[in-house]
Amino acid sequence: MKLRESIVISCVSYTAVMIIISILNGMGISDLNWIFNLELFVVTTLISLFMYIIDKLNIESQPVYMFLQIISVAISVLGIGGGIMKWFRWTLEYVSITTGVFVVVYFITYGVVFLINSITTEKINQKIAEHNNKEN
Repeated sequence: MKLRESIVISCVSYTAVMIIISILNGMGISDLNWIFNLELFVVTTLISLFMYIIDKLNIESQPVYMFLQIISVAISVLGIGGGIMKWFRWTLEYVSITTGVFVVVYFITYGVVFLINSITTEKINQKIAEHNNKEN
């Protein structure tokens, strides 16, 4: 994972969370304020850092890789966000909603990064094919 990909992960996850929380805010389930926005940015950046470190472990199994990533998100969101930053009360309702949000955001972010990587791979393959055609 490169720095560019880490930045994309942080930005996509922050955006996805803000959209979901804005919807929840509109439904009266959550409150937004500028301090929360900054805390959220810190947590999404921490998640990106954890994912960068997990990527450097070169784990072969995709399910294990994804499990470790989700655990790092849980540690960041539940531990830092819920524990240190006091984003929510530790009741089943709030922990369930928060867990649901971060799992959805994880898969949105994973999908966007997968799409970006697929597009990049396609462009690289296209350039290689063009180069090979020029040589023949």
